[in-house]
Amino acid sequence: MKLLIVAKRELLEHWRNWKLILLLMAVFGGIIMALYTEVGPTANSSSVLDPFFELFAILCPFIGIFAAMDSVVGEKERGTLELVLSKPVSRKTILYGKFINYLIIILPLLIIELIVAYYYAQLTGISTYRWQLPMPPFTQWMSMVLILSMVAVYYTALTMLISLFARSTAVAGLIGVIFITPAHPLGGEFLRIAGMLTGISSFDQVPVPFKFCLSIFGKYQKYAMTSTHDFWICVWSLLIITVFVLLISGWIFDRQNITFRF
Repeated sequence: MKLLIVAKRELLEHWRNWKLILLLMAVFGGIIMALYTEVGPTANSSSVLDPFFELFAILCPFIGIFAAMDSVVGEKERGTLELVLSKPVSRKTILYGKFINYLIIILPLLIIELIVAYYYAQLTGISTYRWQLPMPPFTQWMSMVLILSMVAVYYTALTMLISLFARSTAVAGLIGVIFITPAHPLGGEFLRIAGMLTGISSFDQVPVPFKFCLSIFGKYQKYAMTSTHDFWICVWSLLIITVFVLLISGWIFDRQNITFRF
């Protein structure tokens, strides 16, 4: 119950400071870019999944970072952390309540808008007259939506951990951007070089335990959309990593020495 109270407080705060509106615009803007700008398919594209995934594989980490970069350090900057910690609520409850609030904000926006984009593209025929490519089956589209949602959730949890140590909200955001590297094409280049050095030419040859670590890489996430087995490995790996990061964050926050100003 206390988790929901914290989440409600955070939700009202994000409505007042326009963060909710900005996140809505970010997701909607990304969809418009994928549909109507030159963010088109690559040479090897087989469906409209490619331009959407290539764009949102980068956008979703930014969404998670923007949502959570002020989760703790922002309270310190505003001078409200002492007031929050003075309430009869544990630190873990405060941190996890904030996380639940971010889920409430991010996931419905992302999932609903991507589903609407799918049916809009179907009805208008934009994939045919713009790129001469077919729309993927709805099940495959939803595979992309679920993976992208998990990516956004993972980066939200990671940014909350960073926010515990950052000196300012801006610093937390900048450090979070550094961790986007695996989702960036640069991360794909790293995997290509690593594959060359180890003699692995495809993800089929990668042992399952190593795929657990690969789940944060955009290149593997894109591959996972084409394989049911790897799809579930990717989704569950991202979920487990996210839970682990949250547990570590809660443990650290519970033991941090926070100086109160009087």
